[in-house]
Amino acid sequence: MIRLSRPLLLAALVAAAPLLAVQSAAAEDVNYVNERFGTSATFPGERFPQPLPAPTNGDGLGWTAPNGAEIYIYGRDNLGGETPQTIIANRAETDEVTYKASGKRWAVVSGYRDGKIFYERYILRGDLIHSVAVRYPEEVREIYDPLVGPVTMSLRGPSSS
Repeated sequence: MIRLSRPLLLAALVAAAPLLAVQSAAAEDVNYVNERFGTSATFPGERFPQPLPAPTNGDGLGWTAPNGAEIYIYGRDNLGGETPQTIIANRAETDEVTYKASGKRWAVVSGYRDGKIFYERYILRGDLIHSVAVRYPEEVREIYDPLVGPVTMSLRGPSSS
């Protein structure tokens, strides 16, 4: 058994502190709130560690992972009178939709886009649409499938900006 003197042990702990802080921060949940629309959602920072450049219009943010997974949280004005049903129909025009569900003020749509699994949830509040979209390669679905429900159900947003 190796025994370290107290000063040596203290020095080792001080040297390792930044590494421990980075690990700890990466393992924490990220709660993003969009300033422009008030859209918010929470996701595990360790699964989407790299923020993408912010769009100039301020409608939301995205994050990615080295394995190709992506998450986008954003809001937008409902200028075209969209409904949950039209959102799903629009997705079906461009993507392979394998699951869809909707209510009076929400829609969920999932399937395949550009070789990735996608899962999107929308909530319609007054003149705003809030959304969270998760996309990931098929080969990492065992990591991301369990996250989709909790992440998308954390989506919130007010009825006006």
